[in-house]
Amino acid sequence: MDESEIVNRLIIPPEEAEKLVAQVGTVYLRECPCRLEVQECPREKWEVCMLFERASAKDRRQAKAISPEEAVRVVRATTERGDIHQVFYFDEDARPFELCNCCTCCCFPLREAKESGDYAEQLHCEYVATTDAELCIGCGLCLDSCFFEARQLEDGALSLIDERCFGCGRCIDSCPESAIRLETQPGRGVPVPSV
Repeated sequence: MDESEIVNRLIIPPEEAEKLVAQVGTVYLRECPCRLEVQECPREKWEVCMLFERASAKDRRQAKAISPEEAVRVVRATTERGDIHQVFYFDEDARPFELCNCCTCCCFPLREAKESGDYAEQLHCEYVATTDAELCIGCGLCLDSCFFEARQLEDGALSLIDERCFGCGRCIDSCPESAIRLETQPGRGVPVPSV
Protein backbone atom coordinates (compact mmCIF):
# COMPACT_ATOMS: atom_id res chain seq x y z
CA MET A 1 0.00 0.00 0.00
CA ASP A 2 1.40 3.36 -1.02
CA GLU A 3 1.40 5.66 2.00
CA SER A 4 0.57 8.62 -0.26
CA GLU A 5 -2.80 7.15 -1.22
CA ILE A 6 -5.75 8.65 0.59
CA VAL A 7 -7.70 6.13 2.61
CA ASN A 8 -11.38 6.67 3.30
CA ARG A 9 -13.55 4.87 5.81
CA LEU A 10 -17.26 4.37 5.52
CA ILE A 11 -19.72 2.82 7.97
CA ILE A 12 -22.03 0.43 6.16
CA PRO A 13 -25.12 -1.59 7.15
CA PRO A 14 -24.76 -5.29 8.01
CA GLU A 15 -26.42 -6.40 4.76
CA GLU A 16 -23.88 -4.44 2.73
CA ALA A 17 -21.02 -5.89 4.79
CA GLU A 18 -22.28 -9.42 4.10
CA LYS A 19 -22.65 -8.67 0.40
CA LEU A 20 -19.11 -7.27 0.25
CA VAL A 21 -17.36 -10.25 1.86
CA ALA A 22 -19.40 -12.69 -0.21
CA GLN A 23 -18.09 -11.04 -3.42
CA VAL A 24 -14.40 -10.46 -2.75
CA GLY A 25 -13.09 -14.00 -3.14
CA THR A 26 -10.37 -14.66 -0.57
CA VAL A 27 -10.78 -12.94 2.76
CA TYR A 28 -7.98 -12.69 5.31
CA LEU A 29 -9.09 -12.65 8.94
CA ARG A 30 -6.90 -11.08 11.62
CA GLU A 31 -7.07 -9.77 15.14
CA CYS A 32 -8.33 -6.22 15.43
CA PRO A 33 -5.39 -3.87 16.12
CA CYS A 34 -7.62 -1.58 18.20
CA ARG A 35 -8.90 -4.41 20.41
CA LEU A 36 -5.39 -5.80 20.74
CA GLU A 37 -4.18 -2.47 22.11
CA VAL A 38 -7.16 -1.37 24.23
CA GLN A 39 -8.22 -4.85 25.43
CA GLU A 40 -11.70 -3.85 26.62
CA CYS A 41 -13.32 -6.78 24.78
CA PRO A 42 -12.92 -10.44 25.70
CA ARG A 43 -10.15 -12.17 23.72
CA GLU A 44 -12.62 -14.33 21.75
CA LYS A 45 -13.95 -11.14 20.13
CA TRP A 46 -10.61 -9.92 18.76
CA GLU A 47 -10.38 -11.85 15.49
CA VAL A 48 -12.83 -9.76 13.46
CA CYS A 49 -10.92 -7.61 10.94
CA MET A 50 -11.03 -8.73 7.33
CA LEU A 51 -8.49 -7.87 4.68
CA PHE A 52 -8.92 -8.25 0.94
CA GLU A 53 -6.41 -8.76 -1.89
CA ARG A 54 -5.64 -5.03 -2.12
CA ALA A 55 -4.44 -4.88 1.49
CA SER A 56 -0.70 -4.78 2.01
CA ALA A 57 1.15 -8.08 1.77
CA LYS A 58 2.60 -7.46 5.24
CA ASP A 59 -0.86 -7.13 6.79
CA ARG A 60 -2.15 -10.19 4.92
CA ARG A 61 0.77 -12.28 6.22
CA GLN A 62 -0.45 -11.60 9.76
CA ALA A 63 -3.90 -12.98 8.89
CA LYS A 64 -5.43 -16.31 7.91
CA ALA A 65 -7.33 -16.93 4.71
CA ILE A 66 -11.00 -17.82 5.13
CA SER A 67 -13.78 -18.54 2.65
CA PRO A 68 -16.47 -15.99 1.77
CA GLU A 69 -18.97 -18.20 3.65
CA GLU A 70 -16.86 -18.04 6.81
CA ALA A 71 -16.52 -14.28 6.36
CA VAL A 72 -20.31 -13.91 6.16
CA ARG A 73 -20.61 -15.90 9.40
CA VAL A 74 -18.15 -13.53 11.11
CA VAL A 75 -20.12 -10.49 9.88
CA ARG A 76 -23.38 -11.99 11.19
CA ALA A 77 -21.85 -12.85 14.58
CA THR A 78 -20.41 -9.35 15.00
CA THR A 79 -23.72 -7.79 13.93
CA GLU A 80 -25.56 -9.79 16.58
CA ARG A 81 -23.35 -8.40 19.31
CA GLY A 82 -23.74 -4.80 18.07
CA ASP A 83 -20.48 -4.19 16.20
CA ILE A 84 -20.35 -1.45 13.56
CA HIS A 85 -19.08 -2.37 10.09
CA GLN A 86 -16.49 -0.01 8.60
CA VAL A 87 -15.05 -0.46 5.13
CA PHE A 88 -11.71 1.11 4.23
CA TYR A 89 -10.85 1.98 0.62
CA PHE A 90 -8.46 4.05 -1.45
CA ASP A 91 -9.70 7.38 -2.74
CA GLU A 92 -8.53 6.87 -6.33
CA ASP A 93 -10.86 4.01 -7.25
CA ALA A 94 -13.10 3.37 -4.21
CA ARG A 95 -12.23 -0.35 -4.17
CA PRO A 96 -12.17 -1.72 -0.61
CA PHE A 97 -9.14 -3.31 1.00
CA GLU A 98 -10.44 -3.91 4.54
CA LEU A 99 -13.65 -4.43 6.48
CA CYS A 100 -13.46 -3.86 10.20
CA ASN A 101 -16.23 -5.10 12.47
CA CYS A 102 -15.78 -2.47 15.14
CA CYS A 103 -16.80 -2.48 18.77
CA THR A 104 -17.56 0.88 20.34
CA CYS A 105 -15.26 0.36 23.32
CA CYS A 106 -11.95 -0.20 21.49
CA CYS A 107 -12.20 1.24 17.95
CA PHE A 108 -9.93 4.30 17.75
CA PRO A 109 -11.69 6.06 14.81
CA LEU A 110 -15.16 5.61 16.33
CA ARG A 111 -14.07 6.65 19.83
CA GLU A 112 -12.16 9.70 18.56
CA ALA A 113 -15.14 10.89 16.54
CA LYS A 114 -17.51 10.50 19.48
CA GLU A 115 -15.19 12.03 22.10
CA SER A 116 -14.37 15.04 19.95
CA GLY A 117 -17.86 15.42 18.49
CA ASP A 118 -16.12 15.92 15.13
CA TYR A 119 -17.55 13.52 12.58
CA ALA A 120 -16.05 15.30 9.57
CA GLU A 121 -13.55 12.53 8.75
CA GLN A 122 -16.18 9.80 9.03
CA LEU A 123 -17.92 9.57 5.67
CA HIS A 124 -21.67 9.04 5.45
CA CYS A 125 -23.02 6.29 3.25
CA GLU A 126 -26.32 6.74 1.44
CA TYR A 127 -28.18 4.83 4.16
CA VAL A 128 -30.08 6.59 6.92
CA ALA A 129 -32.26 5.18 9.71
CA THR A 130 -35.85 6.32 9.31
CA THR A 131 -38.62 5.86 11.86
CA ASP A 132 -42.26 5.18 11.09
CA ALA A 133 -44.02 7.67 13.39
CA GLU A 134 -47.20 5.58 13.37
CA LEU A 135 -45.39 2.51 14.72
CA CYS A 136 -43.03 4.30 17.14
CA ILE A 137 -44.27 4.24 20.74
CA GLY A 138 -41.56 6.60 22.01
CA CYS A 139 -39.99 4.01 24.32
CA GLY A 140 -36.48 5.39 23.72
CA LEU A 141 -34.74 2.00 23.47
CA CYS A 142 -33.16 3.02 20.17
CA LEU A 143 -31.41 5.96 21.88
CA ASP A 144 -29.18 3.63 23.89
CA SER A 145 -28.23 1.60 20.82
CA CYS A 146 -27.12 4.65 18.80
CA PHE A 147 -23.41 5.12 19.44
CA PHE A 148 -23.35 8.48 17.67
CA GLU A 149 -26.33 9.85 19.61
CA ALA A 150 -28.18 10.64 16.40
CA ARG A 151 -31.58 9.80 17.87
CA GLN A 152 -33.39 12.06 20.34
CA LEU A 153 -36.72 11.81 22.10
CA GLU A 154 -38.51 15.08 22.71
CA ASP A 155 -42.03 15.21 24.10
CA GLY A 156 -42.56 11.56 23.19
CA ALA A 157 -41.57 12.10 19.56
CA LEU A 158 -38.41 10.73 18.03
CA SER A 159 -36.16 12.99 15.99
CA LEU A 160 -32.96 12.29 14.09
CA ILE A 161 -29.84 14.43 13.88
CA ASP A 162 -29.07 13.60 10.25
CA GLU A 163 -25.35 14.43 10.28
CA ARG A 164 -24.83 11.94 13.14
CA CYS A 165 -26.62 9.01 11.46
CA PHE A 166 -24.14 6.82 9.60
CA GLY A 167 -26.55 4.06 8.59
CA CYS A 168 -24.99 1.36 10.78
CA GLY A 169 -28.38 -0.20 11.59
CA ARG A 170 -27.78 -0.78 15.33
CA CYS A 171 -31.03 0.96 16.24
CA ILE A 172 -33.16 -1.43 14.18
CA ASP A 173 -32.73 -4.45 16.44
CA SER A 174 -33.43 -2.40 19.56
CA CYS A 175 -36.89 -1.33 18.40
CA PRO A 176 -39.66 -3.58 19.85
CA GLU A 177 -42.19 -2.22 17.36
CA SER A 178 -40.06 -2.66 14.20
CA ALA A 179 -40.59 1.04 13.53
CA ILE A 180 -37.05 1.70 12.24
CA ARG A 181 -35.61 0.78 8.86
CA LEU A 182 -32.60 1.75 6.81
CA GLU A 183 -33.34 3.58 3.59
CA THR A 184 -31.03 4.75 0.86
CA GLN A 185 -31.05 8.41 -0.02
CA PRO A 186 -28.94 8.80 -3.16
CA GLY A 187 -26.82 11.92 -2.97
CA ARG A 188 -26.90 11.98 0.84
CA GLY A 189 -23.48 10.43 1.14
CA VAL A 190 -20.99 8.08 -0.48
CA PRO A 191 -22.25 4.97 -2.27
CA VAL A 192 -21.06 1.73 -0.69
CA PRO A 193 -17.89 0.67 -2.54
CA SER A 194 -17.90 -2.59 -4.45
CA VAL A 195 -15.17 -5.00 -5.51
